[in-house]
Amino acid sequence: MTERVDDKPLWGLGEVLWLSLPAGATMLTATLMRFVDALMVGQVGPAPFSAQLYGGMTAFVPESIAVGTLTVVSTYVSQNLGAGRHRRCGQYAWAGVLMGLAYGLLVFPIGQAAAGGIFRLIGHAEAALETMYFRYMLGAVVLALPTMALQQFFYGVHRPRVVFLVSLIGNLFNVGANYVLIFGKLGFPALGLQGAAIGTVCGWGLMLAALLGTFLCGPIHRRYRTRRPRGVRWRHARDILRVGWPAGVQLVGDIGPWWLFMVVLVAPFGLAHRTAGAAVFRYVHLSFMPAIGVGIAVTALVGRYIGAGRPDLARRRTRVGVAAATVYMTGCGVAFLLAGRELVDFVVRVGPSPGAAALAQRQEVLRIGGQMMICAAAFQLFDAVNIVYSRGLRGAGDTLYPMVMTIVLAWGIIVGGGLLMVRLLPRWESLGPWLAASAYVILLGAVMARRFEGGAWRRIDLLGRRGVAATAPIAPGAEAEGAFAPPADVSEQTE
Repeated sequence: MTERVDDKPLWGLGEVLWLSLPAGATMLTATLMRFVDALMVGQVGPAPFSAQLYGGMTAFVPESIAVGTLTVVSTYVSQNLGAGRHRRCGQYAWAGVLMGLAYGLLVFPIGQAAAGGIFRLIGHAEAALETMYFRYMLGAVVLALPTMALQQFFYGVHRPRVVFLVSLIGNLFNVGANYVLIFGKLGFPALGLQGAAIGTVCGWGLMLAALLGTFLCGPIHRRYRTRRPRGVRWRHARDILRVGWPAGVQLVGDIGPWWLFMVVLVAPFGLAHRTAGAAVFRYVHLSFMPAIGVGIAVTALVGRYIGAGRPDLARRRTRVGVAAATVYMTGCGVAFLLAGRELVDFVVRVGPSPGAAALAQRQEVLRIGGQMMICAAAFQLFDAVNIVYSRGLRGAGDTLYPMVMTIVLAWGIIVGGGLLMVRLLPRWESLGPWLAASAYVILLGAVMARRFEGGAWRRIDLLGRRGVAATAPIAPGAEAEGAFAPPADVSEQTE
């Protein structure tokens, strides 16, 4: 039997990289810009540097449930693309945009009213800065969620380069605006951390406008009928909620324990521990965000090949994605292990003419940060496995099991294990909770790998085609960026 071109390993690697590189570059660009943003804020002092992370992370907790839910927009778009139902791709995108906007407008006033009480309860010395940054980030949520829904559409139709270019423009604008507003350039007042917050909100607004303009342009509209928001029905939102709510709960079930980890387990040991933790988290983001880009590509490929009736190719593409992500993140782990203290030293500043107390505090931050970086190095490979396999499951619509296991393990190990370490080994200070967090990531990676390789996702039928003849397989040599189109009769019958 002649081997199909699209079954060849090198073809599979090329296809995964074709989608992963722009998606990964998008994630890396955004993370690098935030990293530069943090470097600029760090010039103001350790308190704003710490407050930026804690304020932003607190705002992401309520946002995360919507972010996770909206990732399945890519699942539905890619599966309908594979099945030739192009019009439905635009309908699911509009449903995601409207759902994201509605959720953002709901969370914004509630969060604004609760902001002061939240950070008074946390009780950090820099609570006023954290509260201010948190309020601005809630405003960014209103713009970010519709933007993310549009990003998932472009990932689903295999056009990640659109997202990359828009993200690059938006994040470059964000960095420029932050520089001007943080340090008071071009006649603007020096606003410090507030300037960084304003620049972030403006950056999200620019990205939303650019993506929406591209979404509505002629070529995209002619293929996916994107100028017809009235074609959206409740069933499209219901589908996203039905499959997406476990992904949303999974994300908030993961972010919530990490938030408690930073606020309840690490932060009480003092400003040096908070500053070191903020620095290490910046590097952890740099390591896993490109892997999330690989995971995004895998979600789109799994969805497309399942929609085309080729679950065998969906499995193979996922394995290729896992291999690519583990190579990158293992490299990051080696860097963390060999140069962890130096990396923390790069982002921690004490300002001009520091006194003896400031220099001593900086040395303490470097000591603590070096230990935390060793813990981060230990889980890099397993984090890559978790990210890509869980995204592969999401592309197939398997979201409930990952949600349950993430919540059980996160709360049991990060929170429960972290508290146990603090109680039993208080002399280890924040290192104890970091060891518990490392164990969580390692175990979660093993669980997600076992779930995907077990194959339960093959029995899921999101398109309601069980018992119906499968769609014609994707033609050998079809272009990776949305070029596949099934026979005309299939497309017309399924619209």
